Amino acid sequence: MSFYRSKVIRRAQLRLLGAFVASYLFAGGAVWLYLHRDAVSWYIYAAVAAHIFSGLSFILFTAAKPRALPGTGFYYPRIAALFTLFMPLIGLFGVTMTLLAARVFMKSHGLAEEYKEKAYEGGGIDIDLPSDISEFLYEEVDVHPIADILTGTDMEMKRGAVNLLRRIGSAEAVKLLRKSLSDESAEVRFYAHTALTRLEEDYAQALDKARFRAEKYDSAQAHAELASTYRNYARSGLPEVNMQERSMVLACDHWRLAVQKDQENKDYLMRLAESYVDSKNFSDALSIYRKSMNDSELELESRLGSCRVFFEVGNFIALFQEVEQMRARPELDSTDPFKGGIYKFWMDEPTVGDKSLMENFVKVGHEI
Repeated sequence: MSFYRSKVIRRAQLRLLGAFVASYLFAGGAVWLYLHRDAVSWYIYAAVAAHIFSGLSFILFTAAKPRALPGTGFYYPRIAALFTLFMPLIGLFGVTMTLLAARVFMKSHGLAEEYKEKAYEGGGIDIDLPSDISEFLYEEVDVHPIADILTGTDMEMKRGAVNLLRRIGSAEAVKLLRKSLSDESAEVRFYAHTALTRLEEDYAQALDKARFRAEKYDSAQAHAELASTYRNYARSGLPEVNMQERSMVLACDHWRLAVQKDQENKDYLMRLAESYVDSKNFSDALSIYRKSMNDSELELESRLGSCRVFFEVGNFIALFQEVEQMRARPELDSTDPFKGGIYKFWMDEPTVGDKSLMENFVKVGHEI
C-alpha cells in the first residue's frame, strides 16, 4: 500500500545509517587495536577481525531489497561494504562523503522527478478542484491514441508512450500502464513497472506533506489540500479497492473539516458533495445539492450534481423530473465552460423518441 511506502524508505535509510555507525565503531576499534598491538600479541588478529566486521556491518544491518529499494536497500550498502573492506578507513570515509554530497548537491531527474507533486504543485497554495468532464476530455485526447502505439512493434515509440502515460498520470493512463506489464518486451514491462512504482511513491510523498501541513496548521486550506490529495489518489486507479474506498472516506472527512472551518467557501462545499458521490454516500450528497440550489452561484452545479446522483443510483424517473425542472427554470450560467456545456446538453429539447422514453419510465414507475 502506497501510504506505507514512505515508511519503508525511512526504515531502509535508518538501517543504512545504523550500518554506518556500526562500521565506524568497528573501524575505530580496529585502529585502536592496531596501535596497541605491541601490548598484547593477539591484538593484531583482533584488529583484522574488527576491520572485516566493519565491512560486514553493511550486510548484517541492512535487509536486501533489490527490487523495492534498489539504491538504499541494496546497492549502496554493498558498495560501501566493498570499499570499506578493501580500502581501510579511506574507503569508509570516501563512501560517507560521497553519499552525503549526493544527498546535498545532487537531485534525481529520473522517472520519479518528472511527475513530482501531481496532486499539488506550488507549495500547497492552490487547491486542486478537478472537473469530471475536463478529465474525461483530457484522457480522450491524450491517452487513447497512445493505446494504438502500445499495440505496435516500434520499441522506441512504445517506451516513449509509457513515459508519456506516466506524466499524464490519469486513471486511464494507469490502466494502460498496467496492461503494459504484460507486454512481450521486457524493456516495456520494466518501464511500465517503474512508472507505476514512481507514481505510487509520488502520491505517498504528496500525502505525507499534506498530512503534515494539516496537522501543523489545522486550517481549512490545509484540510482541503489533504482532502483533494486523498481524492486524487483514490481516483488515480493506483490503489486496490479497499484502499480506494478508505482514501475516499478520508477525503470526505477532511472536506467536511474544511467546510466547518470556512463555511463561507462555497467551493469546499461542492467538493464535499462530489466526494460523497464518489464514496457512494448519495443521500448526504443529495442533501447538500438540495440546500445549495437556493444559492444562485451554486444552483447550476447543484442541479447537475443532483442529476449525477440520480444517474448513479439508477433512478431515471427522478433524473427525468430533475431535467424537466431545469428546463422550466430560467437559463443558468457558469464560469466553468465544461459545466456550462453539460447544462446546455440537458437543456436541448428532447426528440419524439426521448419524450416517449420518458413517458414510459414515468408510467412504469407509477405502476411499481
